[in-house]
Amino acid sequence: MALTLWRQRRPFEGLTRWRDDLDTWFDDDFLTEKIGEWVPAVDIEEKEGKYLLKADLPGLKKDDIHLELNNGYLTLKGERKSENEEKKDTYRRVERTYGSFQRTFKVPEGLTEKDIKAKYKDGVLELTIPTPKAEEPKAIDVKVE
Repeated sequence: MALTLWRQRRPFEGLTRWRDDLDTWFDDDFLTEKIGEWVPAVDIEEKEGKYLLKADLPGLKKDDIHLELNNGYLTLKGERKSENEEKKDTYRRVERTYGSFQRTFKVPEGLTEKDIKAKYKDGVLELTIPTPKAEEPKAIDVKVE
């Protein structure tokens, strides 16, 4: 028979430590600083027979934004470049995130690039995507033999 060391612990102490570790992993500062990837915020709503997708892309020009439709997936990608300015000061703090980004969204089947409308104004990209038309139920005849 093996002997093991017994330590008195608070109930659920392990779960508390695990939750704290998860909080660290999903902390916004951790993700931004460690991964260094910029992910623009996107709002999606269904309204009047269409989906409306709005993406915040501050500081980007129209030419920095690329949209691709491939096999039922719409991909938004681009890059925000940092401003390279020389400073002679002894201190500089940069909080804005730079770099490339990519977001992919599943869209209704059968859409073509002509179905999707895109406009860009004041740092907000607005996409209008038609919703699929509801199919009417089809009756099936049952034969009796």
